[in-house]
Amino acid sequence: MATLPGPPAQPDRIGDGAQAAEDHTDAVLLLSGGLDSTALAALFRPALCLAIDYGQRSAAGEIRAATAICRALDLVMKTLTLDLGGIGGGLLKNEDAIPGAPSPEWWPYRNQILATAAASIALQAGLPQVLTGTVAGDGARHIDGRPAFYQALDRLIGMQEGGIRVCAPAIRETSAELVRRSGLTEDVLGWTVSCHRANFPCGDCPGCRKRSQVLSELGILSGRRP
Repeated sequence: MATLPGPPAQPDRIGDGAQAAEDHTDAVLLLSGGLDSTALAALFRPALCLAIDYGQRSAAGEIRAATAICRALDLVMKTLTLDLGGIGGGLLKNEDAIPGAPSPEWWPYRNQILATAAASIALQAGLPQVLTGTVAGDGARHIDGRPAFYQALDRLIGMQEGGIRVCAPAIRETSAELVRRSGLTEDVLGWTVSCHRANFPCGDCPGCRKRSQVLSELGILSGRRP
């Protein structure tokens, strides 16, 4: 009987699993079209960017933004459709928050499902890892934004056939720190979207408010640059 591989060795910090590259990184990046994943696209230049329509209200807007971003950064993009509407909830699905939800936009087990789907795409493409755009502060809104979650998910997926790794390389950085480090220009940042409600920014959901706050912190919306 064949011996199954054990779990991969873990980095001391979940954010240490991938290094930024001048050329391309052998990885699949989950690209939502938001500031954080777009910054990772610029920093890591992944071999493949993956935009997923999982039934969220903003799917068309996210895919439109991801397509424009990949074109601007000269990156390869793939789209994937997963029908998760039957198990979703919160602002990403409708205006009804799930009882006991940690935040209005919470979609149960979303990050776990999307990272698993991306790992399957990585396996098909012969790529060894998945990158996600989780940043510091996400864990204050939901458990699947915390380092412990990604460490556990990395072990779970990595112990299975294929040994795909899952890494959240910016999980110790704020969004503003990450975007600043990425060197993204305003013409690329202008394509980003973060709305939870619609295909065009509503301006009032947690995603839209965070995007405006980060751009203001970077001096883009206020007209000044730090």
